Amino acid sequence: MPRSGGNEVDRLVTRRQVVGGALAAATATLAPAPGSPAALRTGDRPQSVTLSDLGGSPVSLPDAYKGKILVVHFWASWCSYCIKEIDALEALFGQHRERGFMPVSVNVGETKAAASGFLRDRAVTYPILLDGNSAVARLYGVTGIPTTFILDREGSIRFKILGEINREALRRVLSGLL
Repeated sequence: MPRSGGNEVDRLVTRRQVVGGALAAATATLAPAPGSPAALRTGDRPQSVTLSDLGGSPVSLPDAYKGKILVVHFWASWCSYCIKEIDALEALFGQHRERGFMPVSVNVGETKAAASGFLRDRAVTYPILLDGNSAVARLYGVTGIPTTFILDREGSIRFKILGEINREALRRVLSGLL
């Protein structure tokens, strides 16, 4: 696209077009296939699925975390809100691990190298799982990034958060479950 003079408005328009294109591509990737099950809702229990963590070990989600307050956070490296949420989840994990709080961030539609590279300078001590073909994201009914599910100790979805959530809001949501 030709730029007329390179002023701030032109840069913003170009950036919005690039971001908008990336969001459109991500949404198309996550669009449910015809005949796929309905999106998970509050009260539902997700079926068991197996994903690999960054070390290549299989993790059965949500079964591996029975009895925990489980946060399943779907993210991608191009999502600026996601890294803030990963930082918030890490801080809350450090504070509430002993009380049964377990976050899991599921990278959607990217390679192990992309996810690992994005997290290289971050100290994340909770599991990062890989959903390279976005199958689990589609199973959960994720249509945009970030999306976060909070499951109670019995494995039922108590909250589904579409879009960004900050540390304080997460803390308030979790306080009733811990």
